[in-house]
Amino acid sequence: MKKLVVFLTLLVFFSLLQTAEAKLLPQAARSISKPATGLVTSSGINVTPRLRKDRRALVVYFSNLQNAASVSYSLTYNTSTQQEGAMGVLNLNGSNTSVELLFGTCSKNVCRYHTGLKNMRLEVSYTLKSGKKYIKRYKIKV
Repeated sequence: MKKLVVFLTLLVFFSLLQTAEAKLLPQAARSISKPATGLVTSSGINVTPRLRKDRRALVVYFSNLQNAASVSYSLTYNTSTQQEGAMGVLNLNGSNTSVELLFGTCSKNVCRYHTGLKNMRLEVSYTLKSGKKYIKRYKIKV
């Protein structure tokens, strides 16, 4: 008799276990990444700003420049006394390049670095060979 009760209990337990449905919570649904279906290529340029190890300059890496007709950049930041910045235009000879933007000034191999840096922003404007114009903006934490 005990064997029959244990058997029936297990049978009911497993039948209930099979009918239980797993539900996906909304926050989990947002975090699930979709599998890649193929190589995705971008027709734009890639911009990667990184602080130099000593944190006295910003190194900006550019790639996919073969897609661009023109690229310009502008860095602005506030010091303890005034607003400073740097700007320039890229020479588009290759597909990759980088620029180093110093937080200060240099003259005759003597550099004076700015202090109290805050509100640093990098803006990269570019025009693709197709004629489309884009602006990428970055906030840099110093």
